[in-house]
Amino acid sequence: MKAIHIIFLLFIGFSLPLHAQFDKWEIHQAYQTTELVEETNNYVFAVADSSLYAYGKEDNSLTTYSRKNGLSDNKIKVLRYHTDLHTLVIAYRNGNIDLFGEEGTYNLPYLKNNSSIQNKTLNDIFLYQNFAYLSSEAGILVVDINKKEIADTYRIGAVRSACILNGSLYAVTATGIKQGKLTDNLLDSNNWHDFPLNTSDFTASQINRIAVLNNQLCFSVPQIGVYHWENNTLKRLLYDTNLTNMKIENGKLLAVSPTTLYISDNLTSFQTINGLSDLRDASYLHTADTYWLACGSNGLRGIKKNASTTSYETIADKLTINSPKRNWAWDLQFKGGKLWATGGGRGLDRYWRWSLLMNYDENKQWYNYDENKIYQQTGLFFQDAITIEVDPNDPTHTFVAYYGDGLLELKNDTVLNWYNSQNSPLESASSSSNRYIRLGDVTFDNDKNLWITQCISSSPIKVLTAEGEWYSYTNTPIDNAEIIDKILITQSGIKFVNLQHTNQSGLYAFDDNGTITDQSDDTSAYYATVTDSQGNTLNANFFYSVTEDKEGNIWAGTNIGPIVCYNPNNVEALRFNRIVLADESDYLLNGVRVNAIAVDGSNQKWIATEGSGVFLVNADGTEVLENFTTDNSPLPTNVINSIAINPESGEVFFAVDGYGILSYQGEATEGKADYSEIHAYPNPVRPEFDDKVIITGLMSNSNVKITDIAGNLIYQTKSVGGQVTWNCRNAKGSRVATGVYLVLAATKEGGESVVTKIMVVR
Repeated sequence: MKAIHIIFLLFIGFSLPLHAQFDKWEIHQAYQTTELVEETNNYVFAVADSSLYAYGKEDNSLTTYSRKNGLSDNKIKVLRYHTDLHTLVIAYRNGNIDLFGEEGTYNLPYLKNNSSIQNKTLNDIFLYQNFAYLSSEAGILVVDINKKEIADTYRIGAVRSACILNGSLYAVTATGIKQGKLTDNLLDSNNWHDFPLNTSDFTASQINRIAVLNNQLCFSVPQIGVYHWENNTLKRLLYDTNLTNMKIENGKLLAVSPTTLYISDNLTSFQTINGLSDLRDASYLHTADTYWLACGSNGLRGIKKNASTTSYETIADKLTINSPKRNWAWDLQFKGGKLWATGGGRGLDRYWRWSLLMNYDENKQWYNYDENKIYQQTGLFFQDAITIEVDPNDPTHTFVAYYGDGLLELKNDTVLNWYNSQNSPLESASSSSNRYIRLGDVTFDNDKNLWITQCISSSPIKVLTAEGEWYSYTNTPIDNAEIIDKILITQSGIKFVNLQHTNQSGLYAFDDNGTITDQSDDTSAYYATVTDSQGNTLNANFFYSVTEDKEGNIWAGTNIGPIVCYNPNNVEALRFNRIVLADESDYLLNGVRVNAIAVDGSNQKWIATEGSGVFLVNADGTEVLENFTTDNSPLPTNVINSIAINPESGEVFFAVDGYGILSYQGEATEGKADYSEIHAYPNPVRPEFDDKVIITGLMSNSNVKITDIAGNLIYQTKSVGGQVTWNCRNAKGSRVATGVYLVLAATKEGGESVVTKIMVVR
């Protein structure tokens, strides 16, 4: 049997062909709270925020795993390692199962795909011989690890934990412990019998784990203690009102409370390790007197017994992955060279989520705002951050709109102002609380006036000027609307506000003529419905987003798909058209709810949908270039909340609520004013870079030619925005020889010139 580090080499080789299409993707999941841990020969696997990562004991590496590089699903519930078969058994919250071993990942979706079973939650894993017994709300699934198949399913009701002793299978259910002989037909529920504990210390419904040590049954009862069954008598081994869990590995019982690890190999006494912090799980599978601890917010920790004393020394501490704080993702924006994300939410009511604010910088580092620090300054746990606006002159200075807590002004995570009904025109919808302030959006105009939308308000649009003065727009058709969403400010200064509620939806457009303080010259119109250029009423009942493209057209995401307005400056006579596909077969995304639309450097549109994944369409929307879904990408769901694009790199970020943020390396970047910033990377291009070079810093729609030193044409194309990708091959598809290659570029109006050189190495 090969060692575990060999498994990973084989795993990588096995998985690359299957997942090669995922190489442009990055998955930004939370790894902040480590909950589960399993030790192997050379690696320690841990689950943080339901995602898998591994610590390399030999090289101190940290590696994350996801659907991009081998796992078949998201949100891990239980993890166990079979030491003899060198296989991780991974159980997901949706009932899916992975066997992660020598030949890569083998998926067993039997429970996940079984439509007759409603509750598919997996609760525990017990390993016995070549089998894994998975306790679930649907009973016990028996997995033959060698054959990689479901061997049996025992439908005996919801099972929390199971184990085998002396030829009998024991199962903890809500009504008690059931026992069945392995020699009997356990598919027949009549062959299962009650196993009475006869104790007044606890009820069977309080047991969360059952296991075997020294030929005795052991029970974990949270907030009470650990018990074992000896000579037909239940005996208490440990009493701890903070006890959370228990597992048995490599001949040792490990019992866990938030501050203490209890270790026993004889069921008569415990060795106690105190002074721990946020302990959730422990593992002891390989190295003598060495324990690996899942320490919640403190990450992964390794401790080893001191050879000369009975104390333990730390061999690894606070091993964590830089990542988002949580997997909530509501709104994304790219400003000031950073991705900004909020993790609040709202439907007809708020989500009551803590104030999740994050940014992601050019060094690929996540910075998570400290909500506890904000609480210490305000005495309030802010909840449901909807959007964040960044000061264009100071990226540490931000304004955050909350759906229920008003407007927060921050300098990093230092509170400068909390605007509410007591110190601003913001209105509370409740006479008994100044917190009931539901904001929809906050954004700067070109003069650094801050525009704010507010739901359930007699003045739904407010402005905090650059001079610190407040102005409110009253007597509008959208006064007191339930859900007022974003406010889009176009290049010409027109404002568009989308509404999305069953009682009032549509678009509100207005032009203040650049005079915020004088509202007498404003023009505006509210469109409960919109018509097309032929005067036909469109059946767009809900408006979920509004975006301006590079030609000044307004794209709206609706319940019937995207629609576009080509006359946005005439706010009193707007017309929206549906987009007919080039082959005239249908409208673009006909009947698909569109949650967000983002415009890349080549004026292509990235479209987030509610159930159909992500679409990339050409500039006018007549051609679908890509459609990413759970079937052909690492997307964990086809429901996408928001999209943001890095204009410099073309990387496209997607907010997938409950699963985190994913990104895709797009081809289009913003075009430059000239060729002074052009560069190619990597340079030189070596085979290990997959013969791929990116030429960026081009002017928009440049004609690009690549020649050898002698001037022979090798490749030519047109830039997507300000960027071109070359695979180091000629027009016939053959890989070019080692040498220097010239990049020539020109716009339609300009002359052709050499803009950079690329060194290719075979």
